[in-house]
Amino acid sequence: MSGTPCSGLRCTALFTRAQSSEARPGKSASTTMTSSALICLFFSVAVIMSSSVEAAETDLPHVEISNWAIRFGAQMWEIGKQVTRIREIRERYQSEAKIEQVDGFAMVKEMAEEMENMMGDKIEAIKRIMDAAEHLSVSHSRLTRQDLYEMKQRNENIDYYNAKRLNQYHKAGPLAGELLENHKALIMSNSLHFGNVGINTSVSAVHVPTNVYDGAPDVLNGIQWSEQLDRIFMTNYESDPSLTWQYFGSSTGFMRQYPATKWGQGEWEPDLFDCRLRPWYLQAAASPKDMIILVDTSGSMTGVRKEIAKHVVLTLLDTLSENDFINIYKFSEVPVPVVPCFKDKVVQANLENLRELRNGMIETETSDIANFTSAFTTAFEILQKFNRTMQGCQCNQAIMLVTDGAPENYKEHLEKYNLPHRPVRIFSYVIGREIIDTSATINMACENKGYFARVTSLAEVREQVLKYIPVLSRPMVMYQKDHPVIWTSAYIDIATRTKPKFLMAVSVATPVYDRKNESVRTANLLGVAGTDIPVTELKKRTPAYKLGVNGYSFIVNNNGYVLYHPDHRPLDADGLLKPNYNTVDLSEIELVDSDGGPRENDTNLMTMRRDMIERREGEMTFKVRIHHDGMKRVSVRRQRYYYRGLKGTPYSLGLALPDGYGDFRIAAETEVKRLSADHNINVSSFFSGKNWKIHPDWIYCRYNYDHLKSFDTPEAQVLHFVGRTQRERWRWNSKHPRPSHDTVRSHKQEDNYYCDKHLMQSLIFDAQATEVFDKNISLSIDRQDPGLGMLMALLARHAMFKLFGISVAFVATRSGLLRWQDISTIDDKHFSEANLNAIDQTWYKRAVDQYSVEPDSFVYSVPFSTGTGVTNESVVTASHAIFVEKGGYKAPAAVVGLQYKNSAFRETFFNITSGCTGGVQCRRTCSSGDLSCYVVDNHGYIVISKEERDTGRFFGEIDWLVMDSLIHYGVFKRVRIYDYQAVCKDMQGHRSAANFLLTPLRYMKWFVQWMVGRASWIMLQTQIAHLINPDWAWGMEQEQSDYHYEDNDGSPGPVPTGGEFMADGDISIIVHDEAVSMENAYANKSRPRPCDQQADLYVLQPEKLFKGDKPDSVKGKQNCNSNNLGARQCERHYSTHKIPHSNLLLLVIDTTCRCEIQKQKIEMEEVKMNESLRCERPQESLYRQRPSVCLSYHPEEEEIKQCGKGNNLLPSPILLTAATLIYSVLKWI
Repeated sequence: MSGTPCSGLRCTALFTRAQSSEARPGKSASTTMTSSALICLFFSVAVIMSSSVEAAETDLPHVEISNWAIRFGAQMWEIGKQVTRIREIRERYQSEAKIEQVDGFAMVKEMAEEMENMMGDKIEAIKRIMDAAEHLSVSHSRLTRQDLYEMKQRNENIDYYNAKRLNQYHKAGPLAGELLENHKALIMSNSLHFGNVGINTSVSAVHVPTNVYDGAPDVLNGIQWSEQLDRIFMTNYESDPSLTWQYFGSSTGFMRQYPATKWGQGEWEPDLFDCRLRPWYLQAAASPKDMIILVDTSGSMTGVRKEIAKHVVLTLLDTLSENDFINIYKFSEVPVPVVPCFKDKVVQANLENLRELRNGMIETETSDIANFTSAFTTAFEILQKFNRTMQGCQCNQAIMLVTDGAPENYKEHLEKYNLPHRPVRIFSYVIGREIIDTSATINMACENKGYFARVTSLAEVREQVLKYIPVLSRPMVMYQKDHPVIWTSAYIDIATRTKPKFLMAVSVATPVYDRKNESVRTANLLGVAGTDIPVTELKKRTPAYKLGVNGYSFIVNNNGYVLYHPDHRPLDADGLLKPNYNTVDLSEIELVDSDGGPRENDTNLMTMRRDMIERREGEMTFKVRIHHDGMKRVSVRRQRYYYRGLKGTPYSLGLALPDGYGDFRIAAETEVKRLSADHNINVSSFFSGKNWKIHPDWIYCRYNYDHLKSFDTPEAQVLHFVGRTQRERWRWNSKHPRPSHDTVRSHKQEDNYYCDKHLMQSLIFDAQATEVFDKNISLSIDRQDPGLGMLMALLARHAMFKLFGISVAFVATRSGLLRWQDISTIDDKHFSEANLNAIDQTWYKRAVDQYSVEPDSFVYSVPFSTGTGVTNESVVTASHAIFVEKGGYKAPAAVVGLQYKNSAFRETFFNITSGCTGGVQCRRTCSSGDLSCYVVDNHGYIVISKEERDTGRFFGEIDWLVMDSLIHYGVFKRVRIYDYQAVCKDMQGHRSAANFLLTPLRYMKWFVQWMVGRASWIMLQTQIAHLINPDWAWGMEQEQSDYHYEDNDGSPGPVPTGGEFMADGDISIIVHDEAVSMENAYANKSRPRPCDQQADLYVLQPEKLFKGDKPDSVKGKQNCNSNNLGARQCERHYSTHKIPHSNLLLLVIDTTCRCEIQKQKIEMEEVKMNESLRCERPQESLYRQRPSVCLSYHPEEEEIKQCGKGNNLLPSPILLTAATLIYSVLKWI
């Protein structure tokens, strides 16, 4: 991307400044051309001595080219001005609107308080669930296993709605149309508030994970007493209509969710959702932790043991959140980190670091003898170092030992590091069923406030791993009164499984304690109560119309990660979830305008980031680079940032406002009652016809509950409330509804609504101000604008549409109103459907930015081309911003625009450029064969070319040497853009074609190995051997049930599952970081990974094309064939002129001299890093703030004796013999 011309071709650019014919009154065109030719000849002799082509022969008609640019710009301006009613709309705003200065601090304070109120209401809601759950659990008369057995004998069951067994019917056969066995029917209705899925607000539904036995006494008792939470759920929702899903996740595995809805997994998709692995549960159940996992890789950890150990480690990683810190060491003779970059440290458990650790576990070699002493020493020293230096989480610390057994308990060694208070807990996971003495590993865990678990198959990995969570929660449970409230990072919600709609949400949750007085000292966690808050609900507290065009809000958490931001892109180009979608740092999303390299942190940005993490109030100003249109365009803008912490949360709210026009707002509202009373005007008449729409995501007016009244379209809803505003007893309810538990909220339609008074009255004013846009009449003649403008004003509007090939004209206002007129539809999708959120569209934003460059101008754009070209049916979009100017202040009110048929737009240009001014015969025009004429926009993309297939392409793809020359001399500026949210896909290795030369015997060997291996694996893992012969089964069942009730006597174990990938079946699912559509994610054998990418984009510098306030041209030439002495030397000239009233550039190139062409595309490329930088990137440690609450110690915890137990298991001699034989056969083959 250096732009250096290739060898054999030396290009030089000459600059001459030729004023346009308007700037040189009294001079003929021929005189001007002669002067230009002489100047060019002078520079040619000075720079290229060997040129044999005379300047007069090769020079371009510069003055005529300037005239072409002026005529084309003036004509398109007049057409656009007349068609879009610019003058009439501007006059209406100018005469009645006021301009108000924006107080950024007051605005961020007001919006932050709105958010704090809403979030505080959600905290109160989950606390009510928590209080009720704790009391219901205590008052519940527990059913014993005998009670449940007797109920079953009487055909009695604990009745509840199982979310996975709702509304499913036989599809064929004699029972077609009847409910499936053990299923229930439940009336549901779709609700937009709940993601447009079917719900029933009268009851809740229960989800039980596949790996949890739904007939276990603990589960059934929890389901029974928690049914009474429905009353709390319903009361919460009735008092706070902004509440979405409410839930209670039990420590036994089931989850009760309100309102009831059908679980959404596909027919053949396994349901492995487990609420205990969700971030809201894990963060609420225990305080943050530093964790080091020690994995035994000695020679005995082979085969099935190794695979189980891997799954234990991977499941442990699934239990971590971004507030935790982690590392994994493999050990035999010496401990070795699975990721070399993470040596001697614990790293933040964000998605990127966890991904590195998972990858490090893929290849695990086993050998030698396990050196436990060395492994424990390494783990303790790392944890002590981080604790001593105030790094890590500064709360819980734990060592997770994964092994098949230890020769001794290493008591003296552990006491050396862990006495007197045992700050580091030890959890031991013993792998396998073999005859081993587990007393040493049990002692390690029990003497160090940990827990012992035995894992004998893949099916029970999850249940055994999760047993460490209640242990970490003990201090919190023992304090009883403290119920910390946690807030998660943003995660993806899938609103439906059939047509996924990705939405971002956060959760707020709090732990629920078991307050029963047991005969044995315990500290049991009942579960977690929580609710979801969609990010869209947060955005409603920062209305976009208050922020203005190009203004935006964002939220940052205590780790510096954004919850939402307009440039946050959680999905890649294929619609797949990115590996690090919810750990995007503020410093990665706000791209400061600087000349530094990638990831060079700006002082102002990092200061603002730190302030927001610490939830301070402040203001900052700096320049940023804003990209548009899929990172194909870029603008540089100075922005003001205002920020403030959100009380009671780990979040801070930030507002970004463009410097200049972002400091002011239009204040223009229509008071409905006064207008109706004084002028007897029906306000609804301003919204006549069907050619208008409003912003679909903005809240103008709405009923608080979907069932009160439904509307087919947002426009119908607005019209309904516009009609209501004209009634006598109308009252604006402009405050978001707050919970009221003293009285039940009225569900009457008349008063249960919310209306944004300022937005509605602004919308009505805009509708009245733009009413003229719908009139198909000729315009009043502007006497100050004679000529073409006067002639156009005499034409009816539809006649102008047909004459100039216009397909649609439109106006979009600051209140979200979009009006249009059209006479034909070019695209399959109508303009209004593609531009519902008009104020968010690029053409709107670019028009507002263009106003400061040239007020009387349109911004033109065409669809980007991929090199296949466009057809005559494509369009050219032109947009112009209408500003109100008063007292030296300016503020945008609306944007008008139109779309031309591409063929008509080209025809207008070539009609002008095929002749000379005054009808004089021209020797060289854009229609002749020796000139190539291009109309290029302000980012270097071709709008018009002789070759229609070039339309929409970057000009550097056509002639990079000319583009590079324009960059070199300042006509275009190179701006490098970085994408720190990029995903790169590495192709996985594949076999070469030479493998076909392998003999058939080799294939047979592989097949036999595979068949025997799979059969053995299935037999051992599913334990189906006892179905063939019960005597083959293992001798004794294990019991590890410290965290069940006293009468638990060995209920059936977890149901084996068919895999370990996440396939959450909830209607509202937290998607696993690397588990969304696994088949799609690894399509074409590619593996996505986070990476940094960069691209060079280009911005026109219009001041280079003006001399003072008058147009000025840039001319240059290229010397071709300079390295070929035998070839005829010639020069290729080009001339560049600004097209007035537009963002366009006219570029004319003399093609008489044939030059070698060099091409260059705009493409995102990965930023190449050396191994050192690549190693540092995932673990880069930026400033963060720990959660405010840490409950990791209680002085009486040592009185709790439950720490897991295991029984010796006798293996089947038959299976051992079979396994030995199979191993021998495989080795022999």
